[in-house]
Amino acid sequence: EDLALEMAALHDRGTRILDKGRTQYFALHASSGHLVTAERIDREQLCRLQEKCVLRCELIVEGEMKVYAIEVEITDINDNAPIFRENEMVLRMSEMTVVGSRFLLSTAHDPDLGANSLQSYALSGDEHFSLSVQAGADGEKSPELVLAKALDREEAAFHELLLRASDGGEPARTGTARIRVAVLDANDNAPAFSQAVYTVRVPEDVPVGSTLLSVTATDPDEGTNGDVKYSLRKVTNIAVEYFQLERETGDIILLKNLDFEEGDFYELELQAQDSGGLFDTARVSISVTDVNDNAPEI
Repeated sequence: EDLALEMAALHDRGTRILDKGRTQYFALHASSGHLVTAERIDREQLCRLQEKCVLRCELIVEGEMKVYAIEVEITDINDNAPIFRENEMVLRMSEMTVVGSRFLLSTAHDPDLGANSLQSYALSGDEHFSLSVQAGADGEKSPELVLAKALDREEAAFHELLLRASDGGEPARTGTARIRVAVLDANDNAPAFSQAVYTVRVPEDVPVGSTLLSVTATDPDEGTNGDVKYSLRKVTNIAVEYFQLERETGDIILLKNLDFEEGDFYELELQAQDSGGLFDTARVSISVTDVNDNAPEI
């Protein structure tokens, strides 16, 4: 009808479709005169980055030696979902990162056109983070992760988020990417002794080399930031002769035989310090009890 040809002419004169490309996308039904598709047509594959996609072919009427040009415009449908270049992203940030800091995320790509292409991003999973989407000069949207609440590695060492990209089709198609935020330790915790004052009573005949007491300080930081060393902060000259503090373990060891008659009470002040210089202090009170190690003298 469009070419003003009679149906009989299609049979008598001989007609055929000639595609200009290597693949034959169209065929002619001689019985009906309909132009039909001969192959699946993918607009994104044929016309990548082109707003208008047109396929051209020719109808050849051999009896008349006539050639009719045919143009077929391929319109877009929402047959592609947004896809992230990375479906899993890992970010590392210090727990001292300032609130409001931004981190660029991988973008999603949707080869469809117009409303069928990528339209929006959404973030879910954690109150510590929010999403900001920036539009470039070319209109491309770039998602950024924004720190909305201060991090604390001792509270949570990892945060799991889900980034969702949606197009504007009906119904909309979506693509997702997982974001794992690893929180790096900062030396934001000082060591803490389990007690402010340690008290111990020992008999005066306790053997030299005995461990009289073990003090403990903990630091929730990681690695060297949580490595605690012990030292004597304040001690009398006499007490130094009798007691030794192990730097690594916090053990207090007897160096010299005690004598209740010479001294029945000693006090030490200890310090626990991490590699960053943060510290805590505690007191140790050592009471010496009497044993019957002296005979009466007349």
